[in-house]
Amino acid sequence: MRRLAIAMALSTSVGLAQAAGPHVHGQGNLDLAMAGGTLLVELSLPAADVVGFEHAPRDDDQKALVKDALARLGKGTNVLEPAPAAACKVTRESVHSGLSDSETEEHDHGEESPDHDADHDHDHDHDHDHGGHADFEARYRWHCDHPEKLEWIDVPLLEFLNGVTLKVQLVTDQGARADSLKAPRTRLSMDLR
Repeated sequence: MRRLAIAMALSTSVGLAQAAGPHVHGQGNLDLAMAGGTLLVELSLPAADVVGFEHAPRDDDQKALVKDALARLGKGTNVLEPAPAAACKVTRESVHSGLSDSETEEHDHGEESPDHDADHDHDHDHDHDHGGHADFEARYRWHCDHPEKLEWIDVPLLEFLNGVTLKVQLVTDQGARADSLKAPRTRLSMDLR
């Protein structure tokens, strides 16, 4: 548990450092922290890159775009596909945006963590509209039965987000690394050597 707490702290500090930076169209942030068999993921994307606008939806078509984006991003397997040999399963997923009046509830997939309060984000009072720049923000937790076999992770989301670059921060028990991904390159190596 201590290693997971350290990885979570590092992931949070990396995510906060990125969140404090400028909102850049065409660029999202993907933070991953791996400790033991737990993979924690945070994703932040400019709304303009996801739905094509950053203002409150003005008509039914725009409302449908936001609803569809929340549904797509709310499913962890639409965002990441860990190497099958690692036998990873999504145990928690949530997404929210400043474009929506409501945020999706965090979905827990039945695995109760002994450190539930540390894993659950109880502060849902987020400001997602920074000076007219709205974001989509998502969090996922995966449990991997064979974390030693997690050699790579595919990011199929990049095929949906045409032309978007993801700035990646990866933290594991072996260290940390920064990377970037942009389609057609959608595979992230988990090797820190």
